[in-house]
Amino acid sequence: MALASLKELYLDELGDLYDVETQMIRTLPRWSERAQAPELRAALAACGLESRLHLERLQLIFTHWGLPAAPRTCAGIAGIVQEADDRLNQVTTRDLCDAAIIGAARRIEHYEIAAYGSARAYALRVNRADEARLLQETLNDQGRADRGLAALDGSEAGDDSRPVPARAERSVSEPRWTAADR
Repeated sequence: MALASLKELYLDELGDLYDVETQMIRTLPRWSERAQAPELRAALAACGLESRLHLERLQLIFTHWGLPAAPRTCAGIAGIVQEADDRLNQVTTRDLCDAAIIGAARRIEHYEIAAYGSARAYALRVNRADEARLLQETLNDQGRADRGLAALDGSEAGDDSRPVPARAERSVSEPRWTAADR
């Protein structure tokens, strides 16, 4: 289907996000079962609950338009999930499993942050300020989730591209996996 207007692009983006949240509701419990650290299991469970809330917000936006929710398959998230599942089948230690789960979950959070940010911008451009506010709430949730996952692996959320000095001391506790696992 050709997209001929910003409204159509916006609704298409919302459909993509609807599928993202649906995929997360199916995927996160499976990853939680594989996770070893109780903190990681709790973070994944919280992300799953938030995905349900995000799905409700998206349904509300579709209702505002007088449309049924129109999910469309999100190949990007499906690819991240498949890549993560493949990697999880290759890891050899419990700590590596947790590290792989955190990495995959953060990739998904970053995808969602970019997609929700675009959807929010489209909502503003089509004069749907209430919808933009709902999307901003979800963006805030995604940012908190990413920071929480980053804390679990010892990285600094939002600063992953910043070079780390060779002799820098970490301000957070070291990750659970050892140098031999890296």
